[in-house]
Amino acid sequence: MPISQKAIDLENRSIGINGEPTLAPAYGILKEQWQNGERDREIGLHLMFLAWYGIIEPKHLTGFSDSENLSQDFNEIFAEVHDYFEPQIHQDFEMLYAFGLAAHMFWYMFDDAHIWEQRSKEYQKYYRKLMPNGIDSEIFQGRGAYGEYYAGQAEVEGGY
Repeated sequence: MPISQKAIDLENRSIGINGEPTLAPAYGILKEQWQNGERDREIGLHLMFLAWYGIIEPKHLTGFSDSENLSQDFNEIFAEVHDYFEPQIHQDFEMLYAFGLAAHMFWYMFDDAHIWEQRSKEYQKYYRKLMPNGIDSEIFQGRGAYGEYYAGQAEVEGGY
């Protein structure tokens, strides 16, 4: 089953200067899809992003509550999505980029910080083998907050 349109709509409402803190309900929808066995790649990418964003950004931007349990949930979901896609990740430049960049920027905020620091380096190496000139920001267009964030990062000259 494809990603929920309601989740994308909630992500879109969070974008821009007048964005609303609507990522928490989007995360809830995607997490429910994931837990119901919907392992679509796009669901995984968005769920991973929202879990990571929940770890690194304040609640007034995301709509998440301040909770140690929620931080643990984010770490578990991030790792679970990664582990599900890991067997084929080395052939998927977008997965390498999305997980690798997230880990590269904030590896120290993960429960398994050392592992994620190492993965960020490994994934950058494999990603650059597949995409020597970097990822094209166009592939992220129209893909909610996930797409907006990574499109911006893809435009950084000499970036990840």
